[in-house]
Amino acid sequence: MSRRERAEARRAVRPQVDLGTRLRGAGLETRRLLRPVLAPVVALFSWIGPYITRALLFVIQLIGALIALILAIAQLVIGWTATRLIDAVILTGDLLRRNVKPLNTVAFVGIAAAVGLGVSQFFDYHGVEVDAPGYAGEIGAIAPAPITATETAGSAHLWVLLPVAAAALLLIVATYRGRPRLAGAVSVCGVLGIAVAVAIDLPQGLDAGRAGLAFTGTKAVLLQGFWAEVASSAVLILCGGLLALYSRDVAGESRRRRGARRSAERSRDTHQDSGGIPPGLQAES
Repeated sequence: MSRRERAEARRAVRPQVDLGTRLRGAGLETRRLLRPVLAPVVALFSWIGPYITRALLFVIQLIGALIALILAIAQLVIGWTATRLIDAVILTGDLLRRNVKPLNTVAFVGIAAAVGLGVSQFFDYHGVEVDAPGYAGEIGAIAPAPITATETAGSAHLWVLLPVAAAALLLIVATYRGRPRLAGAVSVCGVLGIAVAVAIDLPQGLDAGRAGLAFTGTKAVLLQGFWAEVASSAVLILCGGLLALYSRDVAGESRRRRGARRSAERSRDTHQDSGGIPPGLQAES
């Protein structure tokens, strides 16, 4: 037989061993060889293992305790805040129930309207839009037309509504303090504000003036100062009527209380003059 044939015959005679068996054998052999080397490492980890486990357990317990503490503090803060909010709501409701009355409310709204009428004089009431047709449609919704030649409301009528607003404020305070006859003057102040806005500010506000000649496509517009002036004046008219109604009731109730107090004082003085003996018993004696 040739050398090649003899090699093939020997391979045929050898038992066939699969790859898995060879790998398991190699692994066992490697483990046997490395066991003396890894024994100190295994012993070291066996010694420090409990300490590492305890440290990790302590860290986990510490984190749990911190979470529990945060939850407890949050619960305490939420409970304290809720209690204070409930107390504040109850206190506010009690204050509103005792102090918010029709006369107080109307007086507060009237004072706010008088202040608003005075402040509106410093706002622009009139302006002129330049190239208004070019900003029509969707373009105007995105970028409004530029406004020029603006004027404040007070400059249109020589600031005459400032003393009217001050007078309305003083009249409201006087009416609230027990002088119901002055309530009608508050409405008169509101009527004056409407008259000035309609008779003077409105025609001037819709006039483009020199800006209409200097630019193309101009359009005169009324600004927030005009509408604030009209709204404040209308509220003053309404508050004047309501003040006349509510202050009359309060004044009548105050007069009744004063009459009852005077009757009680008169009766007490009569009782003291009779030597402490009631009038009925004195007549019998």
